[in-house]
Amino acid sequence: MPKVDTVGKTYYDPLVLMDKIGGWLFWAISALSIVVLFVDKAAHPEANIALQIAFLIGALLFFVHGQVQNMYLFPRAEDARRQEVLSNSFNVTLTHEETVGYYNNDQTNPLRRLAANSMESVFFTRSIIGKMLRSQRITTLGYLVVWIAAMAYPSTDLEVIGVAAQAIFSGEIVGRLVRMEWLRMRCEHLFKDFNRLFNGGRGVSKSITQAQIIEFFAYYETTKSTAAILLSTKIFNEQNPTLTAEWERIRARIGI
Repeated sequence: MPKVDTVGKTYYDPLVLMDKIGGWLFWAISALSIVVLFVDKAAHPEANIALQIAFLIGALLFFVHGQVQNMYLFPRAEDARRQEVLSNSFNVTLTHEETVGYYNNDQTNPLRRLAANSMESVFFTRSIIGKMLRSQRITTLGYLVVWIAAMAYPSTDLEVIGVAAQAIFSGEIVGRLVRMEWLRMRCEHLFKDFNRLFNGGRGVSKSITQAQIIEFFAYYETTKSTAAILLSTKIFNEQNPTLTAEWERIRARIGI
């Protein structure tokens, strides 16, 4: 049966595009802020004014973009995915969106199915973010090395170092790396919790088990929302067959 995921197409595809636009705006603003420093105000007043106006417009657009992405598009997509996983787990219709083959487990009890669905999501998130971190760590380290080298060079303009520091330590470079590492660590911790839950032998009828399932589900949802990191579609498509096969082995081992 072919996989269907209207949530991804309707809600996450626009978010991915918006995230790319944000990256372009960030680098355009960073470049403008450095170029402005090298334009002599006295010798080229018109060029300097034009660059300052372009920088201000870019900064305003970047601010508006951030508000739209973080306050509207990202929560909207997360809400839709949350409604879909709850609909799938409890066999109800909280949303008109449809997914087929997105979750892979045979659980019929609603809470056990919610736990299995959440564990599968945690497994994929942990694996994909781990792949993404390989390039992010190298890129961030490269920027830091260049910046430190520039600081060590006596003739480097302090204003240039300051602008570069502002860009490097922003949410797009170092801040992004920190959020990705935090997301990976939380998912690794949660995956172990789900393993203990399914291997513990306690039935889902017990209150403690029910409470833990809800706790773990909420833990994962708040982790995703706080980190606000979009997983790479490219890596997901490349790794999906391998990860799916690994997930099948995991769920067979723990009986879900």
